[in-house]
Amino acid sequence: MKSSLEKRLLLLAMFFFPLLASSQVKYMSNLRTDGGIAYNFFTGPDATDFRTSINGFGSGFLFDIFTGRYSLDLITVGSETANLSLGVGLAINKYRFADNLVIGNENDQIVYEEDPDPDHDYVNTFFGYGKSKLVYSSVYFPLNLDVSLGPMHFSAGGFIDLYLSGKLKRKFKADGEKEVELVKNEEFRDYPLNHTKYGVNALLMHKKSGVGMGFTYMITPFFQEDHGPVMNETRISFVYKFSKFD
Repeated sequence: MKSSLEKRLLLLAMFFFPLLASSQVKYMSNLRTDGGIAYNFFTGPDATDFRTSINGFGSGFLFDIFTGRYSLDLITVGSETANLSLGVGLAINKYRFADNLVIGNENDQIVYEEDPDPDHDYVNTFFGYGKSKLVYSSVYFPLNLDVSLGPMHFSAGGFIDLYLSGKLKRKFKADGEKEVELVKNEEFRDYPLNHTKYGVNALLMHKKSGVGMGFTYMITPFFQEDHGPVMNETRISFVYKFSKFD
């Protein structure tokens, strides 16, 4: 009687043997795009203080074309049915806060509050002028397993994410005049951020239509431990193109 572990190893061998037996090696063969129709938000113990909004098509929502995740598979090993790939990508992440947050760094500790100035009018409507948002870019290196079964394509994997640049921006009206307050990258990069993060992602797609749903989650919290709120980045996306099946 085989042990439970032996059975699992046998199942893995049955899956990966055809993959290895008919394996091919391809270079720069696939471009993955995940942008334009998505929602970026935070999860975790302190996430409720950093609720995000889709006002103005913010937080990666529809037509927010300047955000997304885009990667190129540098090397792919396997077959059309199942393969492993290692790639490099660029991510531009935007979080528009539902509350008009003022976020600061005091003695390497994140402090935040809703803007207390009653003279700051954020015009909190969908197309209103005001906003409080966080934007940052990063380069990431994904390792993905892709499996095609019938009409469906499934992809899942993990990645390491390295911070490139970021900023905090607030826009509001004061005495009828438009005002902008900005924390540029030179200052923002010195906030107690986790500049190196690990995450996981998954995608389920109907191959013929090219329509699918994607999910990305940062295992590493956004801020350093004991230096700020505990919260993790999360992204749900509607994927409308996957170049491998064009």
